[in-house]
Amino acid sequence: MVEDPLALETRRRIYQVVRSNPGIGAREAQRGASTGWGETVYHLDRLTDAGLVHRERGAHQDRYFVAEVPLGDRRLLGLARSPAARRILVELLERPEGTVPSLVERTGLSQGRISIHLRRFLSAGLVQTGRDGRFRTFAVVDPERAVRLLVAYRDGFADPLIDRLVTTWSELFRP
Repeated sequence: MVEDPLALETRRRIYQVVRSNPGIGAREAQRGASTGWGETVYHLDRLTDAGLVHRERGAHQDRYFVAEVPLGDRRLLGLARSPAARRILVELLERPEGTVPSLVERTGLSQGRISIHLRRFLSAGLVQTGRDGRFRTFAVVDPERAVRLLVAYRDGFADPLIDRLVTTWSELFRP
C-alpha cells in the first residue's frame, strides 16, 4: 500500500509553507512551519521524493517550489526571494532601460550589489541589455510575466514594493 505523502500534519504544514513561499530556503521553511531542523529536512526530502516539491540547487542554498511551478517561473521567483534583487526587479519594471548608476540612485543599493544581481538576472535570461550613450541599460525581457508572477505570489514576499508595483500596473491597465 502506497502512503499518502501528505498524510502527516507536519509534512502538510511544510508543504503549505513551500506553496505559499515559492523559492523558499530550508531555514525559512523551518521557521514558517515551526519545526525542528532535522524534521524540516526529512520532510522536504520526502516531499521531493514524492514529486510534490522541486529542489533547485543554488550556489549558496537550495530553493524549494511546489511541483506545479514551471521551470522559467522558478528561476524568476528564486531570484526574487532576495529583497535586494526584488527591489532592482521592481525598479526595472517601473522604469525600464535602467542603468547601473540610475539603479544605485533609485534603490540605495551599492553598485557592486546591483551588478551581482543584474548578472544573475542576465544569466537566467530575465533581463536584456542595451546601450544609452556610454552606459549599458537593462530591461526585463517579459515584464508582463514578471509582474504576473510577483502579483500571484506577493503574499510569499510580504514586501511593500510588490504592493506598490501592483498599484502602478493596475493604473497602467485601467480601462
